[in-house]
Amino acid sequence: MRIKVLSLITSVLAATAACGDATPGTGGRPGTLEGPDVMVAAVTEHVYTVGAYMGEDWESFGRLADVAFDGAGNAHVFDTQEDRIVVLDPDGTFVRFVGGPGEGPGELQSPLGLNVLRDGGYVVSGAASIEVFAPGGEHLRRMPFQTVFALFNTKALPDGSLVSTVFRFDIERYREGLEQPDPPGRPIEIFPIEHGEPEVLYTAWELPDPEEERRRARRSSSDGVSRMSAGRAFEPRLHFDVISDGRLAVVDSIGYRVKLVARDGSVVATVERPIAPRTVTEAMKEAARERYRAREVPSNVGIFRIERESVDELRFADEIPVIANMAVDWEDRIWVERTGADGVEPGPIDVVTPEGGYVGTLPADGVRIPSAFGPDGLMAYIEPDEFGVPTVRVIRLVSLNPERL
Repeated sequence: MRIKVLSLITSVLAATAACGDATPGTGGRPGTLEGPDVMVAAVTEHVYTVGAYMGEDWESFGRLADVAFDGAGNAHVFDTQEDRIVVLDPDGTFVRFVGGPGEGPGELQSPLGLNVLRDGGYVVSGAASIEVFAPGGEHLRRMPFQTVFALFNTKALPDGSLVSTVFRFDIERYREGLEQPDPPGRPIEIFPIEHGEPEVLYTAWELPDPEEERRRARRSSSDGVSRMSAGRAFEPRLHFDVISDGRLAVVDSIGYRVKLVARDGSVVATVERPIAPRTVTEAMKEAARERYRAREVPSNVGIFRIERESVDELRFADEIPVIANMAVDWEDRIWVERTGADGVEPGPIDVVTPEGGYVGTLPADGVRIPSAFGPDGLMAYIEPDEFGVPTVRVIRLVSLNPERL
């Protein structure tokens, strides 16, 4: 099922941010990062939607883990249930499959992350290796890992090297009932695409834990049980994305601060707005407890049995991070989503530049950060349809127009 009808949609935006959202001080000049929000209207057009329950093989998606664009506007849909990549042309027409289940050359074994280069090449990370494919889908090489670990939130640098956060698992320590290694901070590692071992590019800040400085998210014991900590609600999450010149945009703090990190790991610039974090209230804590109670955790994963701490062990940060999400589009504009008034719901999105420019602010109920940005304003969203069928919806951002009062 492919929808080709083009429709012009203009998001009607309020002249101010949604009621209750944190906003910058009014001391700065309008149109700057220091000034008040300048609301903008996102003019978009629908390009296509793919995904069907009783469709052709290629459009009957299983588990959509990711989607990405190449420089020609082709979409690459990552289906980890089928262990393959579905390639679509700029109109949404099926082109080919890449990968497939198996352990042989060109096949994907437990793939976790998809990265598509601008020339159409692929770098696919898994639990045991990194697979590299040519733009046409030809398998070039497999880079096996020396230790067992998983890569999370992988991003490709312009040369094809990957940057990622890493979870390492030492099977011998597990068998002996010892805790897994837990490095300080939150390291972002770089995986050279040609050769060499991974190395730490940048260690992101981590909110100190006054109760237990080295508290682990998982604890293992010799009885085969992996024990999950209840953790701490409202902690600042780590967000990062790649700018076309190879710098990394990183968010790791409570305040409104986007760090620009060079290839040598140095912070070469920051983009900031004077927006203060909110204090966590008792009502917010109780709502977090309810979400924790409702969250399902599998009792068994492979050979592991999982238990988690009770809701009474759930801890809380003192403040809600200002930034909830961040991504970089193909024009190198940085989309910064602010946390909503309750600390959970989506907030407004600022569109800024690495040079410190301010494009404007989208409202909380307007266009959201997509699953993938593409060239010429393309934006792809992975979302279920009204029957729960996985789909990929592609739109084009035509313009961001300042709203007139």
